[in-house]
Parts: sequence; structure tokens; C-alpha cells
Amino acid sequence: MIPMHCWLALLIHLVVLIQLVPGQQPVREHIEWLDVWVTAAEKDDLPRVLLIGDSIARGYFGAVEKQLEGKAYCARLTTSKCVADPTYLDEVALMLKQYRFAVIHFNNGLHGWGYTDEQYREGLAKLMESVKSHAPDAKPIWATTTPVRQRDNLQNLSDQTGRVRIRNRMAAEIMEQRGVPTNDLFELVVEHADFHGGDGVHFNAAGRAAQAKAVADAVLECLP
Repeated sequence: MIPMHCWLALLIHLVVLIQLVPGQQPVREHIEWLDVWVTAAEKDDLPRVLLIGDSIARGYFGAVEKQLEGKAYCARLTTSKCVADPTYLDEVALMLKQYRFAVIHFNNGLHGWGYTDEQYREGLAKLMESVKSHAPDAKPIWATTTPVRQRDNLQNLSDQTGRVRIRNRMAAEIMEQRGVPTNDLFELVVEHADFHGGDGVHFNAAGRAAQAKAVADAVLECLP
């Protein structure tokens, strides 16, 4: 019979091995952030809409909120984490457990370049399951990830856009399987270098306005 202290040592060893499995540990960025904003949190006389994304979604959130004024209350959860990050779903659950949303417009794809494409696919599938579990009555809308341009020549797309296209294709497969509509922000801006700001990632006022209208229109189609 194996002594109890040996079983304990074996258990600790197994826990350590599990923690060291590739893909289990988060790939950290130099700066990580989380931004949560809920408007009219004390009210429930209008449906509530949640925008999930990164700094791109944060950029168009204000204009979307204005266009939905009187029709819905808006909230946002924008973060630097990728869906492949093992703590990403904790951030999403933080919102879904506290508020009831009629529509959830979400995107993820411009962070987490250290994760593999397969890890991204798995993470996105888990996100869909989390939304279904925590907000079964919400209508989800997937937004494609926007392209990245060369900082020194905005007329040219950067190499990162290749990864964006791959991730968008993966997302398209997952959303089609689940019957989730897509708001194609990639196609909306890909031919408009004039929409981009100087860093090749973010958008100027015209670009943000174009995206905000597309997002608001997509949300309005799904509002009860």
C-alpha cells in the first residue's frame, strides 16, 4: 500500500505538470488593460446592449450609444486579452452575470499574436459557449476583425492582416455553425486607407463613424 505522503507528493507533481501544459499559461503583453462601462445601470425600461471588443470597439462605442439613444442602453467590455487567454472568459462572465443583455455585439482578434491559430479557434468557441450559458436570451452578433496597415504607408496592408484574415475565416465557420449573424467591419474598411489613423491599427473620426453606423444598424435589426 502506498503511504499517504507519497500520494500527496504525486498529486502535487500532477498539478504542476498540468499547469505547465503548453497553452495553459497566458501569453502576456507589455501593457494589459480592461475597460468596463455601463450606462444607465440602474434602469431597465429599455433593452441593454453589450459591445465586446478591444480599443477598436472602444473607439466607436460613443457614437453607437448616441445612435441607439432612446432605443437601448449601451455597455462595453473592451480588453487587451485574446479569446485564447485562459482568463478572458472570466472578464466576459463578470459582465454577463451582472446585467441582462438583449443584444451582444462582439469581436476579438487584434491581440494575442503569441497564441496559435488553433488556440484562437478553441478560445472563440469557448466564448460562444460562455455567452450561451450566461446570457441565453441575448442575440449575439459577431463583428469581423479590422485590417492592419503599414504605419509608414497606410495604402499598404501589413503582414498582420494575413493573420486577421485567418482568424476571420475561423470565426466565420464557428458563427455559421451556430447561426450567428456577422457584421463585416473588415470589408467595411479594408478599401479605405483614409479611415485609418497614423498607427495603421486605429481609426480616425471618419473610420469610427462608419463603423459606429454599421454596428448601430446591426444592433437595431436584433433589438426586440
